[in-house]
Amino acid sequence: MKPDSGKHLSFPFRAAGDGRTATVRSLEDHVRDELMQLLLTSPGERAFVPDFGGGARRLVFEGGGATTEAMAKAMISQAVSHWLATRITIENLDVTVGNATIAVDITYKIVGTDERKRVKFERSGG
Repeated sequence: MKPDSGKHLSFPFRAAGDGRTATVRSLEDHVRDELMQLLLTSPGERAFVPDFGGGARRLVFEGGGATTEAMAKAMISQAVSHWLATRITIENLDVTVGNATIAVDITYKIVGTDERKRVKFERSGG
């Protein structure tokens, strides 16, 4: 399957300097934006797509430890499998939860390419 290389809207949605809708420069940027959007959206947050989201943010206050980290990994893996399975393949997923902070580190490949990409982010509660 050949990856889609057409124009894609930027995330977050915004106007470009010329007043038109901003687009991303590459498929890699678009897929990274899709992944971040999925991970940072909580299920129920979108009225018309209530089951969309990774759900990891709500685990920030659950306390650290192996159980919370395993639950976060399972939630993220399931969300990516459901919403982005035709776009990416996860190669590695690390989650660390503690002190009201969740840190996620994902290594993935865009379907149809051999290039590895990595997304790391940290989210604090409060």
